[in-house]
Amino acid sequence: MRFLNRHITILMLLFTLVFYGQVPQDKIKAKLEIEKVEGNVKITGTAENLTDVIRSASYRLSVIKNNNKSNNQSNNDQVGVFTLQPNEIQKLSTSQINLLEDDAVVVLLLFYDENKQIISKDRVVLGEEKKKMIQ
Repeated sequence: MRFLNRHITILMLLFTLVFYGQVPQDKIKAKLEIEKVEGNVKITGTAENLTDVIRSASYRLSVIKNNNKSNNQSNNDQVGVFTLQPNEIQKLSTSQINLLEDDAVVVLLLFYDENKQIISKDRVVLGEEKKKMIQ
């Protein structure tokens, strides 16, 4: 059952990315910063206002971790609202995870306008390079 849930979650994320694949980031830019700290990975979601006016939006930072060996999956969602001054860069949320050899992690940062439409996004996949090297 976990195997099926994991694949359904991954398919939903891929569908979302394909469906909203051409999101223009001309007002607010989403950016994920990844830093390795003592065997862990620190993930920080940031927002940058690219305009000369005050901008507000809501965000969702999703971290989906799959262990390919044990088929375990964990999901972590952080949501919130932010306001940016003109040309301001702001750190919104930070998450820290441990990354084992058999783990694959998808990190997704989405920004929404007042109509719940995606206005900006960033995505990072961790652990994929290990799989590519093995094949």
